[in-house]
Amino acid sequence: MEVGLGRQFTVDLWGAYNAWKFPNDMKLNLYLLQPEVCFWTCRKFEGHFFGVHGHYGHFNIGQIPFISGLKNYVLRGDLYGGGITYGYHWAFGDRWGMEAMIGGGYVSMKYTKYKCAECAEPVGAYTRNYFGPTRIGFSIIYFLR
Repeated sequence: MEVGLGRQFTVDLWGAYNAWKFPNDMKLNLYLLQPEVCFWTCRKFEGHFFGVHGHYGHFNIGQIPFISGLKNYVLRGDLYGGGITYGYHWAFGDRWGMEAMIGGGYVSMKYTKYKCAECAEPVGAYTRNYFGPTRIGFSIIYFLR
C-alpha cells in the first residue's frame, strides 16, 4: 500500500506473513514489515523515484530438508535494518501502472539456534550483520483514487 503526500512524496508500507504448517515438522514461519518514504523527481507515481526504507521481522525457520544448514536445526529471532531504493514507474492511463525497484542497505539478525523444534534445546545465540540487496521488486499497480 502506498499513499501520496504532497506533489513529490509518498509513503509505502509493505509486509509479509507466513504461518504455513508443513507435515514433516518443517518450519517457515515469519512476519516482515518494510515501510518506505519516496521522493519522486517529477511528481508522485511518475518516472524516477528514490526512497529510504526500514525493515523489521521475526522468524522461526528450520528443519528444511533441502537446505543443509537448516536440515537439523531451527532458528528463532528478529531482524532489523534499513536502506535506500531506486525505482521507476510507468503510467498506463489514469488507473494502471507498472513499477520496478531495487534497494540496498543493512540488516542485523539476532537469533537462537535450536537442535529440534519440540525439545527446544538451544545450541547457541548468534548475531549476523549483512550489507547488500534489501529490496527488489516488480509490480503491476492499480490506483484506488
